[in-house]
Amino acid sequence: MRHLSLFALLFLAGVVLADDKKKDDKTTKVTGTFTVPKEQMSFDKLTLEIRLYEYDPKSADKEAELVDKVEVKDFKHAMGKETVEKFEIGAKGTIKDGKGYFLTMYVLDGDTRVSRGDASHDAGLGKVLTGGHPREVKATARQIGKK
Repeated sequence: MRHLSLFALLFLAGVVLADDKKKDDKTTKVTGTFTVPKEQMSFDKLTLEIRLYEYDPKSADKEAELVDKVEVKDFKHAMGKETVEKFEIGAKGTIKDGKGYFLTMYVLDGDTRVSRGDASHDAGLGKVLTGGHPREVKATARQIGKK
């Protein structure tokens, strides 16, 4: 029993230390998954575009600035099977005091947006990193123009 208690204590200490490292991370790095549900129509040779923006939450007149952009070329999906794409974005940037951050995620056919990614934690902008918003995101594709 004593060995089990010691193991549990060491395990919890490892979890706490891992959480502290995440809190100390001052980069704009965001990781996550972009999932296309099995019900969506098949497609291939499209582009998954994920953008990370920085904005000033106190100024509605100032345009958001692009921090990083990731493109997955030849992105494809087969109806009947869920497609999951892992991503990482923003690792080279640094979080700035007083700024907010958000992601945009689109599946593009040329310049036309055919699907958008809805983050599971935020039905609005896809806010991340500051204000209690996560740096790990799960997004689900929703066809644009479809209900």
